[in-house]
Amino acid sequence: MSENAGFEALTQRVERIERQNRRLRLATATMAVAFTALLVMAQAPSQSASIEAREFIGVSALLLLGARVQSPLRSTIAFVSTRHDTTAYVPTDPQRGLLAAEIYLMDGDGTNARRLTENAAYDGFPALSPDGTRIVFDSNRRRAEGEPFNTTDLFVMNADGSGQTFLIRGTSATWSADGKQIAFHASASGTGRPIKPDPGAATSDNDIFVLSLSNGAKPKNITNSPAAIDDDPDWSPNGRTIAFTSHAATDNPINSSTAEIYAINADGTGTPARLTNNTEEERGPAWSPDGKRIVYSCRRDGPDFEICIMNGDGTGQVQLTNNDVPDLTASWSPDGKKVVFHRRVGGRGQFQLFVINADGTGEAQLTFPPGLNGFPNWGEARD
Repeated sequence: MSENAGFEALTQRVERIERQNRRLRLATATMAVAFTALLVMAQAPSQSASIEAREFIGVSALLLLGARVQSPLRSTIAFVSTRHDTTAYVPTDPQRGLLAAEIYLMDGDGTNARRLTENAAYDGFPALSPDGTRIVFDSNRRRAEGEPFNTTDLFVMNADGSGQTFLIRGTSATWSADGKQIAFHASASGTGRPIKPDPGAATSDNDIFVLSLSNGAKPKNITNSPAAIDDDPDWSPNGRTIAFTSHAATDNPINSSTAEIYAINADGTGTPARLTNNTEEERGPAWSPDGKRIVYSCRRDGPDFEICIMNGDGTGQVQLTNNDVPDLTASWSPDGKKVVFHRRVGGRGQFQLFVINADGTGEAQLTFPPGLNGFPNWGEARD
């Protein structure tokens, strides 16, 4: 382990100990209050005083329980990283590099990175649930021999990495506002192959599906468009609409000039509303926390992708970044003031995370080597 890596690990342990100490101090204080109430009850001269003391103890016990199992939500970014394996180098061996990809969390300011998954498979595209308790993510750990490397299934786990559970074949999931359903993209026939080698790539007959996590029902195909390839869903905060990307099935999969952003009712009813209309590829829409804007990747001023923002109805399209490298997988901060995304820094697949204000100012790099750091999802989680 390098000196910098050792120092980072030590810093993370110190931060965890400090948080544990804060919770311990709160629990100790609450126990002291409860003990005081016991003394009051023991010395109570009347029945009414005894009742009052017992009520005081009950409230204190609830506070104590909360201190033990509940901590406040904090701004948290889920992301993919290979920082733990400096021998994994995507530019020279893409598959080896992606097999080292694991799910991490870090605070919204880039500190306190902690690893959640640890295996010999590719894990990617994490998405925090609205209540911050769970993460849905991609993994190719169930890929059968002979299937393309980027064939993935969806899994869900607790926000601390425990309880990793298989859900269904698919990729790039997004949560409903109540956390009871996910939307994702997958092959409509179940046999379609990815149209390109990228992680999260659509299949040749891709549609958007909605899956309930509670009733065991089969997933519902809400786009069902054989002539188009639909992917990149994102569920609106009010729960009524899902934004997604769609392009002609006959389009060039590497540079899909017909790829536009649409919005559809979450139950699949009605006709999808087209939000962008040009000859450039757009993808990766993500709703702002207030549901008024959408951030997305757009091919502007050249073949690479830039970060753009528009209103939820497709008006007011504004380009935030302008460079000659891909800017992708944008996600809003919980307060709607910033956007995090990944950008190639160095060779192919060498992603790092950047943040930028929603007005295009204040761009800053958030992560640095070793390893790639990409595919961010900004939300909230508990310690």
